[in-house]
Amino acid sequence: MEREQAVSIAKLVSYLLIIVGIVILSATIIYFSTVPISWISYVGIIVGGLMLGIGTAIINLIKKLKLDIKYEN
Repeated sequence: MEREQAVSIAKLVSYLLIIVGIVILSATIIYFSTVPISWISYVGIIVGGLMLGIGTAIINLIKKLKLDIKYEN
């Protein structure tokens, strides 16, 4: 039971990372269109991209290792 819980929590965290990454990137694009470019814009792009990439990597790793399939002993 612990393994399934750990995998489900990892999937939940990765989905949250993807959602937050998309929100940060969207907010940065909106910020770009309203204000002159500053260093905060670059930080938003980097952080949003990293969150999106890490979330996607975790989902792909779970699928590749087939951790989300429940095995019977």
